[in-house]
Parts: sequence; structure tokens; C-alpha cells
Amino acid sequence: MEIDQLRSHIRAALLSFPGIDEVAFLDRNMRDIVGRLEKEAECNGAVGGLMPFVNTGVWETLGRKEVFVLVAQPGVPMLSPQQNLVHIVDRKGQIIGEYLSEDRRKEVLGREDVVWISDDFVLYSDLDISGEPYVRIPPMTFPLLDGIPGINNLTSSSVSTLTDDHLRKVLGFSDTKDWTQLVGFDP
Repeated sequence: MEIDQLRSHIRAALLSFPGIDEVAFLDRNMRDIVGRLEKEAECNGAVGGLMPFVNTGVWETLGRKEVFVLVAQPGVPMLSPQQNLVHIVDRKGQIIGEYLSEDRRKEVLGREDVVWISDDFVLYSDLDISGEPYVRIPPMTFPLLDGIPGINNLTSSSVSTLTDDHLRKVLGFSDTKDWTQLVGFDP
């Protein structure tokens, strides 16, 4: 399948899901803009600038040959529960805190080494932390396209508020509560 046919197939398949409002493939210029905005967001830091952060998911997604943005309405249950949405890691890569999905919350409930920061975020108290901790947003799966011939190394990522605002504005969704997701793959 040629790349234009594959793009059309992906776009049609995703737009058939209720609540998905747009699927737009990014050209080189838009990919560069997304990269600049994400670098700016990383420079601003996380938690109101209190912690450094790296959006490894965005960088991995932008590294694919094909990248598109998906615009979806709030509450669209299209992404399977993700295990790795947000981590706090040290310089050795140890996860010292993380967002927990509902299933994972049940797994760590009652553990003595877990400090609950909120209903869905924990810190692990028994680790020897190496260096300054930082927030890491890892890549995510994108099961809606699993198994489609011609799609390899499929990944997706959440974007910063800066990037989300820009993408929604460019695509005509700035006055909505929609959210964006980057998806990338190699043909």
C-alpha cells in the first residue's frame, strides 16, 4: 500500500470512531513547530516549574517517519488503560513516583513503601535516589491501529499544554474542550 493510501485508510478508520474529530498528518514544518513547543515546555518544567521534565513520548513519536495528530472530544474512551502515563525518575532511571491506573492502584494498595500523593499518584519511599529527580512522560501504545499492514513501530504520546493549544488552534478546535494526541509509525 502506498503511503497516501495508508494515510487515507488510517484517517478514515480513526474518524469512524465516535468522538474523534480530526486526524491530520504533520508536515516537516509542523513537526518542527511541535518540537520547538515541546522544548519550550520542558524548559518551563513541571509542577509549576518546580521540577524538570522530559517528554520522552513526544521525542520517540516525532522520530517516526509518519506522524499525525488526533483530535478527540473529552471522555472518548479510545485509548486502552495505559500503565505509563507519568513518572518521576532519578538520574539512574529508577521510577520513584508514578501515576497509577485503576488496576495498578489495586496492586500497590497496602504496600509499606508507597506514599500516596493523591488518589492516583504515588511516591516510592524505599529507593536510594540518584541525582535530581525529574518528571518523565513516556511513550504510550495506540491499540486502535494495531495489526494494520504497513504500520510498524507504532507509538503515541501526550503533548504539553503549549503544543495542545497550538495544534487545536491550527486545526480549528481552539474553542472546544477537545484534546490532542500525537501518533507516529514507520511504514
